[in-house]
Amino acid sequence: MKKTCTAMLAAALAGCFFLTGCSLIPGASLSTDTETAGAAPGLADDEAVTAAVTADLDVSFDEEDLSGDWDEDGAAAFTEGTVITEAGTYVLTGQISSCVVIAAGDDDDVQLILDGVTITNASGPAIDVQSADKVTITLKDGTENRISDGSSYDLTGLSENADGAVFSKADLVINGGGSLTVTGSYKHGIVSKDDLTVASGTLIVTAQNVGLSGKDSVRIAGGTVTVTAGTDGIRSDNDEDAEKGFVYVGGGTVTITAGNDGIQAETALEIAGGTVDIVSGGGSGVSSPDASESRKGLKAGASLLISGGTVTVDAADDAVHTNGSAAVTGGILSLSSGDDGIHADGTLELSGGSVTILRSYEGLEATYLTVSGGTHSVTASDDGLNAAGGNDGGEGGFFGPDSFGGGTGTLLISGGYLLVDSGGDGLDANGTLTVTGGVTLVSGPVNGGNGSLDYDGAGTVTGGTVIALGSSGMAMNFSSAEDQGSLLLNLGAQSAGTGFALCSEDGTVIASFTPSKAYETAVVTSPDVRTGGTYVAVLGGTVSGADENGYASGGTVSGGTAAATVALTSSLYSEGGMMGGMGGGFGGGPGGGPGRR
Repeated sequence: MKKTCTAMLAAALAGCFFLTGCSLIPGASLSTDTETAGAAPGLADDEAVTAAVTADLDVSFDEEDLSGDWDEDGAAAFTEGTVITEAGTYVLTGQISSCVVIAAGDDDDVQLILDGVTITNASGPAIDVQSADKVTITLKDGTENRISDGSSYDLTGLSENADGAVFSKADLVINGGGSLTVTGSYKHGIVSKDDLTVASGTLIVTAQNVGLSGKDSVRIAGGTVTVTAGTDGIRSDNDEDAEKGFVYVGGGTVTITAGNDGIQAETALEIAGGTVDIVSGGGSGVSSPDASESRKGLKAGASLLISGGTVTVDAADDAVHTNGSAAVTGGILSLSSGDDGIHADGTLELSGGSVTILRSYEGLEATYLTVSGGTHSVTASDDGLNAAGGNDGGEGGFFGPDSFGGGTGTLLISGGYLLVDSGGDGLDANGTLTVTGGVTLVSGPVNGGNGSLDYDGAGTVTGGTVIALGSSGMAMNFSSAEDQGSLLLNLGAQSAGTGFALCSEDGTVIASFTPSKAYETAVVTSPDVRTGGTYVAVLGGTVSGADENGYASGGTVSGGTAAATVALTSSLYSEGGMMGGMGGGFGGGPGGGPGRR
């Protein structure tokens, strides 16, 4: 569906970013190599963290952080009411009904061993790290531990800005083989004003506001983390340093139920491994979501990368969102959204992995959108793939207009396997549409106001296979085809589930597809469609070797009806099609024209 953006970024966000050189193994160094990035949210232009995606982001994990080891012989028993003022290992057990205060030297490392302890402070944080280099909370194997704060704070003698059940002004690490349940009754669950690392253990956090907050970073290497948060589930919000304000998940199991964003990173967000399951803002099925605040699943200010792991998101707003650039290079994603499945203001590239968008208003959306690899399925009530369009706020317009890096977008499909089920346009480019490879199957719109293909500039195919089925009112063929032919066929009204197959004259199936919805037209192109050949469109047949979508290349078709036979005399064949900009429809007979262009 064509849209005109009312708000654009000041500059185009160019190229992929990203967090290249990453590993699924905790401890890998994550570096970025892009040229430009969007401004971090909430900053004036002259303060923007424009270098966010060029920074070296340290996602390494110290071996001692991962191990959870501790020296039992050298540990001291913690006595309630005392203040820890020097480096060492301290064992906490039993009932503690006051704040555990750490005021050590700036170079001191402190390790707290939680050995079946319950720490409750009715009038403030349960743990207050006022000073140290690093504090490690180790959950002794096999123990259950609990921490809770009060619903109101008296900060006399404590950090004046303390706002979490566990509050730290130093780096904070959680590891070990036990469990820890944290209840943040005042505001947040666990807060570090530096780096927050979860290496291992079972961590259950319930908070009025944010579950886990690390100002400089949040890094998860392993363990089982369950967060129920009134606002954001996990957040890193340093907006002053391009090398900070990031979130990294390299392993473990992370389950988040959040009132606002599931995971929110001011600069960069990467998921490289593990299992992440998020429900944000009540999920995609909320009929009238409260859009006064952001309610996205995964959200990053500058760059977002999913390179591994299993990710499931059910979000009231975008399932995956970045104000800059995004990439999926690996992993398995299952996304449901009340607005966009994946949205990037700048560049979005899918080069690997598997993305399944089960529910969305618009499926994949960016200024520069590329599919170069992987296996992906997109279900959208409006456009399936949209380049530099989508000035919408999802169903009902609850979340306001989207932003893009420029007025003219590009949609490039160069590889991979892509299945699109769209209520609006299947492939929509407010600029150019280019196909050079891959397999693309579109079950497009049933209404005449949209088309299975829609582009404003040029629509070019030089490789790959496309079968795009949809309504006739806005049907378009490609505007140019090189090294292969492209056919736009008027097939009349066909019911949902009626298979389509394009065959060569000898009966060999060139490409086939069984759509989920009714259709009237087919755009089909393949390297095996060439000028001088004769091709037969067969409807309703059974194709040997077809996959679950009815796709096959090669094999034979049995049964069905030969609906059209085309002797191709030029690279483009349009049986009717759009003539002119906004009118026409089928008529005018067969020809070699490029549709409405």
